[in-house]
Amino acid sequence: MSRILFDGVTKVYDGEVVAVDGFDLEIEDGEFLTLVGPSGSGKSTLLRMVAGLEEISGGEIHIGDTVVNRLPPRNRDIAMVFQNYALYPHLSVRENMAFGLKRSTDLPKEEIDERVEDAAELMGIGHLLGQKPKQLSGGQRQRVATGRAIVRDPAVFLFDEPLSNLDAKLRKHMRTELQRLQGTLDTTTIYVTHDQEEAMTMSDRIAILNEGKLQQVGTPREVYNRPVNTFVAQFIGSPSMNMFVADLDDENARFTGDIDLAIDPARADAIRERSDAEQFLLGIRPEHVTVHMEEVPDSVAVHVDIVEPLGSDDLLYFDLDDGIGVEDVVAEDVDIGADENGDEEEYKVFVEPGSVPDEYERSETPVYLTFDTDHVHVFDPETGENVDLSPGFGTDARAESAAAGD
Repeated sequence: MSRILFDGVTKVYDGEVVAVDGFDLEIEDGEFLTLVGPSGSGKSTLLRMVAGLEEISGGEIHIGDTVVNRLPPRNRDIAMVFQNYALYPHLSVRENMAFGLKRSTDLPKEEIDERVEDAAELMGIGHLLGQKPKQLSGGQRQRVATGRAIVRDPAVFLFDEPLSNLDAKLRKHMRTELQRLQGTLDTTTIYVTHDQEEAMTMSDRIAILNEGKLQQVGTPREVYNRPVNTFVAQFIGSPSMNMFVADLDDENARFTGDIDLAIDPARADAIRERSDAEQFLLGIRPEHVTVHMEEVPDSVAVHVDIVEPLGSDDLLYFDLDDGIGVEDVVAEDVDIGADENGDEEEYKVFVEPGSVPDEYERSETPVYLTFDTDHVHVFDPETGENVDLSPGFGTDARAESAAAGD
């Protein structure tokens, strides 16, 4: 069994800097779980605590039925792949892949050679066994580092941003290779990345961290379609979610403000049961907004800033006339996806290529937007929590996340 259990795991540096704060999570045997979050969120620290490279300040980490807090790294039955590959430049590919086995086991040379050759064949680098790292490309070095982990036949694989040094095309290819590899080996895997696209495409489940705290855990579809708070809503998805400010007219079951939106009365009642906020944040992803060149019922007039051609789609950036500032209504500790300068992200919507003529950019002529009501998320500005029970969600996001292990 290679189930991993985090029970109240905490990491504090210098007695005051909390890097990980009371982390609870169970990873099933054979599961591929990705830890994702911005820089400084604690994801690499968690990985290093599993590996035994960082001491644990509080709580327990279990691998299988064993508490590993005090075990040295060599006794934890893990294999780790680093961002910089950590290959020995003076050793050949064969020697690099065999190095860990020679140091930590008393296996005969024949069996070590067999394991190395099998792993090299699996990674497609059998013809490179005699080469030195400096003779290899970035992708080949990454394969060698992964092959070195495979020959150990560990209970747990740990990947710390292993693809970040590769170019975009090779990175996409290698993440497919890693998915296929993990499916073949069926080894419990923790994968750390700041790239939410990697997390969405590779994982059985995603755990999202911010400032050392677990925000949500679930399948890629769950965290994308049912974000539990504004941070998850903005962090998962590219481009990020649009946020609007609106009042809820309880009597008429209607949001009014930046956008004007009628909702089902039962949905309005459910939102009110969870929050008595005067104003709400309405979140909607760019793919759930429709652009019209002429005014239609329940549409909102906006002005086009710029249109970016993306190939299969264009991405239209727009400005709201007299929009309410999101930062003016949210609590200070609510993360709404502002950039490092504190500015709110721009409003965006996908459109058909060429459907909005160039002359609309930065002009006085508006276009009109309508919104897919089932995919509008409702957040409390005081807590940042998702307070919606819309048909697009299907179930209570917070309860579902808790059931998934939050």
